[in-house]
Amino acid sequence: MPALRVELSPQALLDLEEIADFIARDNLDAALSWVDRLIEPAQRVGAVPRSGRIVPEIGDPVVREVLLRTYRII
Repeated sequence: MPALRVELSPQALLDLEEIADFIARDNLDAALSWVDRLIEPAQRVGAVPRSGRIVPEIGDPVVREVLLRTYRII
């Protein structure tokens, strides 16, 4: 079965840009690397749709989350 296409919401893209800008103040390479690390779990959902845990406050088994250090990817 081919992987599903994953699209990041406009808010997610804005959040990633803000994260990158904040980290880039100290280290541009680290900022780019960290954003890649955040995007990876979101893209993985296309191949493994039921990965991650169900978002507790939503309770819908289709809506999943992955935690990466202090970041929550839904």
